[in-house]
Parts: sequence; structure tokens; C-alpha cells
Amino acid sequence: MCLATAYLNKGGEEPILRDIAHMRFDVDSVEMETLFGEERVILGRVLEVDFSTSKVILEQHRTTEANFNKDEA
Repeated sequence: MCLATAYLNKGGEEPILRDIAHMRFDVDSVEMETLFGEERVILGRVLEVDFSTSKVILEQHRTTEANFNKDEA
């Protein structure tokens, strides 16, 4: 099983989320969920996906970011 790691912008060295098992895309956001159930929404878009290294490169449109927990909904 290959899980993805998300980074902001090309050249970003520090991952923003690891162990991503599922991603959903909306018009202006990317929703990610880890294997452990942690969810994160980035207001932006996917720039690149490298399947050989399991890297997802994101571009954030706004400086705000939303974190969601299923248990709090």
C-alpha cells in the first residue's frame, strides 16, 4: 500500500500532511484524509502528483486552512 505525503508549493521541504489515503477535489479546495482518519482541507489546487515518490504538491490560494474532525461534526 502506498500512502501519499502533501507539500505546499514546488520545492516545499516540510510536509503538511503524511499518510494520505484519500483525496477529494472541489472547485477551490483539496480535502485530504489520512489512514488514521485525520482530515485537512487546503483552499487551493493540486499542482503535481508524483506517483513514484507518493508526493502531492499543492498551491494554497488563501492563507487560511481548515481542519475537520469527523467526531466534531
